[in-house]
Amino acid sequence: MNIDERVEIAILTKYYGNLLTEKQKQVIFMYVDNNLSYQEVSEELNISRQAVKDALDKAYEALKKAEENLQFIKRDNKIKDLIESKSNAQIDMATRLEIMTILED
Repeated sequence: MNIDERVEIAILTKYYGNLLTEKQKQVIFMYVDNNLSYQEVSEELNISRQAVKDALDKAYEALKKAEENLQFIKRDNKIKDLIESKSNAQIDMATRLEIMTILED
């Protein structure tokens, strides 16, 4: 798993981590947050290296599916981009209404 995928998993987990099993959360925490290898995670949890890989793959797929269905990250990024495109003085009523529209979608 490359660094971009690790970052994506970290972001997805922030939004949708509660949809995962405790074992999946534990494996993701150890692999992504603590930067442990499959082997190190397997030794810590007393499971096979293949079980670590399977847990990560299933968790990653579940997280991507959650974003595909719910699109919370996409929504938040739209709002962030909109706010960043304006200076503080430019965040007028129209911009606030646009943000509200995004949140309602």
